[in-house]
Amino acid sequence: MKSMLHEGASLTPDSRTLWEVQARTLRTPVETATNLYTDIQRRMAEYLRRGCARRETVRDAESLARYRQEVRAAFLACIGGLPEMPDTLTARVAGRCACDGFALEKILLQPRPGAWATANLYLPVQGGAPYPAVLLVVGHDDRGKADPAYQYAAQLLAHQGIAALVLDPLGQGERFEHYEAEMDFQPIQGCSGEHDLLDWKAKLLGWSLARYFVHDGICALDYLASRPDIDAARIGLTGHSGGGTQTCMLMLAAGDRLACAAPCAYVTDARAMVEAGVDPDNEMLWPGSLAQGLDYVDFLAGIAPRPLLLLTNRHDFFPREGTLRTLEAARRLWRSVGSDTLPDMVTAESGHAYTPALAREAAAFFVRHLCGREDGGLREGFAFAELSPRETWCSPEGQLLRLIPGMRTVHDMLRDELDRCAALRGRPDRDTLIPYLHETLHLDELLPDPESRVFAEGVCGHYQYRSIIWRPQEGCWSSGVLLRDMRRGDGPLPTVIALWPEGVARLCEHSAWIHRAVRNGWQVLVMDVAASGALLPSRVGSSSMYAGWSTMYILNAYLIQLGDSLFAMRTRQAVAAVRMLQGLPEADGQRLCLRGEGDFARYAEIAALVTGTRASTDEMYQPYEEIVRERYHDQTHTHAWIQPGALRHFDAPEIRELMDKEGLAAPDPAVMPV
Repeated sequence: MKSMLHEGASLTPDSRTLWEVQARTLRTPVETATNLYTDIQRRMAEYLRRGCARRETVRDAESLARYRQEVRAAFLACIGGLPEMPDTLTARVAGRCACDGFALEKILLQPRPGAWATANLYLPVQGGAPYPAVLLVVGHDDRGKADPAYQYAAQLLAHQGIAALVLDPLGQGERFEHYEAEMDFQPIQGCSGEHDLLDWKAKLLGWSLARYFVHDGICALDYLASRPDIDAARIGLTGHSGGGTQTCMLMLAAGDRLACAAPCAYVTDARAMVEAGVDPDNEMLWPGSLAQGLDYVDFLAGIAPRPLLLLTNRHDFFPREGTLRTLEAARRLWRSVGSDTLPDMVTAESGHAYTPALAREAAAFFVRHLCGREDGGLREGFAFAELSPRETWCSPEGQLLRLIPGMRTVHDMLRDELDRCAALRGRPDRDTLIPYLHETLHLDELLPDPESRVFAEGVCGHYQYRSIIWRPQEGCWSSGVLLRDMRRGDGPLPTVIALWPEGVARLCEHSAWIHRAVRNGWQVLVMDVAASGALLPSRVGSSSMYAGWSTMYILNAYLIQLGDSLFAMRTRQAVAAVRMLQGLPEADGQRLCLRGEGDFARYAEIAALVTGTRASTDEMYQPYEEIVRERYHDQTHTHAWIQPGALRHFDAPEIRELMDKEGLAAPDPAVMPV
């Protein structure tokens, strides 16, 4: 392997161990340093410009209706559509009690066959029915409807003559999906953890957990409208944080049912979210939404040109600069159709919270637009009296799974869809699977002939090594180290592409495997794919690198919204590595092999199938079907394996079956000689 740094140069010993090779290879050129994050921002800006152009077509009521229909359809497609609405909504009052200034009804709703939801209805005692009403959708709090902030807002509205329905979201209040009744224990601590566990399964099926949040909210609106003591033409909507997300989703999905809305502590814009590195919770993460050009203002437009109030906190982690831009964009949209009721905003001097001050502003807003009065604030004599969680329960023991052990959960519904997907896709063959993989992995974005560039080389014992970078597509780099036995001369050798977590950063941990493969006649390219090894990005904000809502989670979340994923990006980079080696003089392009370990074996197997290259993997990862079917699954490295919609087209056993059929399954290069 002659030097490529300059003509006639020769390799001289400058390294004694693979530790030194690893250290040199991790020092990649500066152009590779921030490519993933900057590429995400570039792609997002391009898509959002298209969304802005779409909004600029709104000139009158007719064009507004077309625009709303288009963005609503785009959003619903991103979340996998909505579950079928029931012909008749089943609901019953499980209890009723008189409180100071209002009556509390404990409601059981059945949004889907066999599934139940819990809610509290705060009914005014003054004035006469039918009352205007507000649906309060709860943010991330395990207490659900018992959260004191929502109790305060609901009681305040009831004292103003407005009925308030406070709905327990999935995984909160009395609706813990993973509650183990026999042990009286909830193993998934924190509602966001339960949302994540369910949403990753839903993503594999081409859905988002958001579809169930939206469906529950629409059923709650239907319930309010069905009551004779509620005026269906005067229904408003509000919610904080995750409840602000639900408010925005419902505005877009069911805005025609709303008279007005007041989302709290959520509205910003996509640009600010990415610039600030804010991590969206899973149900806020809609595959392909940014690729569709959807921004926060599109969700607000779902109720245009009806009254809208943004409830904000000056010191919120949702970036305020994005809120101000979205407010102005919404006002332009309202003006374009001649509305004289423009969106407005109020701000509390606080952090992320639905403060009493914001609740009073919301009450004034709803009184003005639902009751036609201007005396919104606190009615004289109002005194908030917090109810204990037990007093809000709709079930005797505070968990629906104790009341109805056989209740159908979202997990049950996901398993049913899993079976349906398996039956529909049958046994995938090359003619159907390869076109899908080309499309979903964006293989058309790859450069046809990626060229490598050497940035370090030398001798380590009997190894020659060459540290290289290459550009698989515009805006991105890959890197790796090519190792061979120097005694085999300069000619082309069979080459194995080694894919394992953290790439060259784990070179030394794989030294025995490398030694055996090289001894067996291979040269080894230890490769770094996107966001691994030498291409590991800097931490986003204060997040950790891997744990929880980490840098890896955040970057993958942005990619998923762009219609991409780390899974897709890494797999196409493995494809590009095969193409790069086929043009490398020191590699025998006809004798290539991919070697994958752990979750990186997924990339190797699919890249092998796409390129017709042989592959060897350790198969030490869970098939997607196993992840969906199990009640609890490993969430440690979701960024490495999640590919939205994969189970509608393939699973690991089917990929391996096709590899076997086409003779692409290879033995471990460290075990079998070339």
